[in-house]
Amino acid sequence: MRLPLMIAVRAFLVLAWEILASIPILQRKKRVKQRVMKPYVQLDSWPRKIALVLTPIGLGFFCLVYGFFFALTAPYLIVVFAAPIAILMLLSIWALPEQTHAPTKTMEFLLGALLMSLVLWPNYLALALPGLPWITAIRLAGVPMAMLFLVSLSISRTFRGEMKAVALTIPGFWMWFAVFVAIQLITIGIAKSPGAAIQKGVIQQVNWVIVAAIAAWVCRIPGRAERYIILIMFTAIPMLTLQLLELAVHHVLWAGYVPSFLKIDDAIGMNIFASQVRSATGLYRTKVTFTTALGMAEYISLLTPFAIHFALGRYRMPLRVFGFVMVPVIFLSVRLTDARLGVIAFLISVMLYMLFWGMMRFRRNRRDLLAATIVYAYPAVFSAAGLLVMAVKPVKELVFGGGAAAASNAARNTQIHMAIPKMLLYPLGHGGGGAGQAMGYGAGEFIAIDNYYLVFGLDYGMIGVITFIGIFLLIIAWSVRSALVAGNSRDRELSLMIPAACSMSAFLVIKLVYGQADYHSFLFMLVGMCVALIGRVRDEAQAFVDRTTAAPAKVLRSSERDDDEPEDAEPEDPYDTYWPPRPDRPRRLNPA
Repeated sequence: MRLPLMIAVRAFLVLAWEILASIPILQRKKRVKQRVMKPYVQLDSWPRKIALVLTPIGLGFFCLVYGFFFALTAPYLIVVFAAPIAILMLLSIWALPEQTHAPTKTMEFLLGALLMSLVLWPNYLALALPGLPWITAIRLAGVPMAMLFLVSLSISRTFRGEMKAVALTIPGFWMWFAVFVAIQLITIGIAKSPGAAIQKGVIQQVNWVIVAAIAAWVCRIPGRAERYIILIMFTAIPMLTLQLLELAVHHVLWAGYVPSFLKIDDAIGMNIFASQVRSATGLYRTKVTFTTALGMAEYISLLTPFAIHFALGRYRMPLRVFGFVMVPVIFLSVRLTDARLGVIAFLISVMLYMLFWGMMRFRRNRRDLLAATIVYAYPAVFSAAGLLVMAVKPVKELVFGGGAAAASNAARNTQIHMAIPKMLLYPLGHGGGGAGQAMGYGAGEFIAIDNYYLVFGLDYGMIGVITFIGIFLLIIAWSVRSALVAGNSRDRELSLMIPAACSMSAFLVIKLVYGQADYHSFLFMLVGMCVALIGRVRDEAQAFVDRTTAAPAKVLRSSERDDDEPEDAEPEDPYDTYWPPRPDRPRRLNPA
């Protein structure tokens, strides 16, 4: 009896289960776990939902603690706390996706703005906002320019390829720059003040290295090199006007009129705004927007070869007249600064440009008597000029100074004797910004080292000095060689390498007696410009070689051939010094 009852109950339960299971609302849907293929992710996963909630809370707490300790230790550890932010910013730039176009036009505009602010705005006047570092005009243009340069490198494959081609224009030149940058980074670890070393290193990378790289990329485009040089030349007009007005009042024109939102260091302001008169002569020394009269003399004297070039070059008459007038005006401006380094730079520029101009003219026309006279008589002219400077007392005092400059000469000699042993003892230097303390000055003393090579050597050692000088010497040599190679080229811009080489040569001499770096951005712009022009000379020479190799030489009839020309003479080659040398013929020597 019990068995049939149990069977009936079981059958009833099974039937009831089946009936309930058939009701849609009571059915349990089976979730099929699908595999998500990479690189996609499961958006509705529980770990991801938890992370979306906890991550903002954690970041907010971290920023609160970070800001608290930043405010507690500022300004003593401001560089330490700013370093992670800078690293995250660089990582963000590196992670940017590839794009077709890079922001190169804005970058080019900011390069021009930096060059203009370098001259026309006093670098000691800065916008001072609460909680921010001083914002000078150069930083206002240079920092966005550097950021756009890094962004362009990150997002544009084309831009990276063009920059690589520019870097390989001169064999081994990129290695000099690599060592130059590496020594600045390495010495941060040995600096007594890492914050000052980092700050100085960042400024040098932005205002020197990146400026040179951008100028090398921009000046590949025809017309850009002349545009920037003319831009710098025309800044002399307002500067000379301000110089005459300053001479009349014997102090900088904005002394006493600086608004409160423009910050200036009190000690520096007292020296700049004071009337600077040479004690032995009583002459006022104009400085306009620069911190010293030597800076003004450096700026205006380095424009001398470009003024001569525009006066003698193949330019329109208004520009030639402007260059002709600027040559004596530059010398007058140098005299108003009462700075010997300006006179020396002016004379070096004139003598070197005369030599290079004669060599280029002689290459174009071997029968030119004026060019031949300059080239062959130049050693005698140079020797006569040297004797004139040493023998005639007024000229000697103008160049080397007299009794009024004896104190300056003695101070420079003392600094050399103090610095050379320390430079030899520390081949890597003492870190950026450590030159004054390494020299041996006491605490609180006003440190002013007149020789820039001593400053650079004490900061970055003998290796740093060698790389700094080597970069300019290498560019000067290649610029002169390339300008002579392209002597018959129709590209007028290529001849700008000659005044640029003269200006850089005068700059290397000036740095023996002037230790400030106010105008270095312009010189590194010239370095980049010359690299671009050298690349254009190489491309023209290669194109000529390809044309002459592909096309058969024209056979002249006897009536078309000169009497003194052999029958197997080759056609005239505008690039006598081949670049690169053709493998099917020996390299011809250039008599110039």
